[in-house]
Amino acid sequence: MADAAPRAVDWTAIERLPEFRELTEGRRRFAWVAGALGVGAGALYVVLAATAPDLMRTSLGGSFTLGFAGGVALILLTWAITLAYMRRSARVWAPLEARVRERARELGAPEPEREGRFAREGAPATRRAPEVQA
Repeated sequence: MADAAPRAVDWTAIERLPEFRELTEGRRRFAWVAGALGVGAGALYVVLAATAPDLMRTSLGGSFTLGFAGGVALILLTWAITLAYMRRSARVWAPLEARVRERARELGAPEPEREGRFAREGAPATRRAPEVQA
C-alpha cells in the first residue's frame, strides 16, 4: 500500500514564529557575547605576554606570577562560559525548542526521525533535555 503524499511544510511560517525568532536570536546573542569575551580575554593575554613580559612576570607571592594567574583565569573563564551555556540551554532554550517543535507540527512539519547510530527501536523521536539544578 502506498503511503499518503507528505504534506507540504511552510518553513518560512515556522521561521516567523515568535518562539523561533526568540530562540535563534537568543542563541546568536549568547554566542557573540561569549565568543567575544573568550577570544578577547585570550587575545589580551597573548598581547600582554608578547608586549609586557615584565608585567606578566610580576610576582604575586613566591613563584606565582601575574602571567600564571592570567592563564588560570582564562581556563576558569572557559569553564564559566560553558556552565553559562549549559544553564541557559536547559532553562531557556530547551523549553523554547519544545514550543517551536509543537508549533511546527501544527504547521505540518514532520516528526524528526533518528537515523544511523542514533536510531533506537521503540525510542521516541525527540527527548526533552535534562533539567539542570541550580
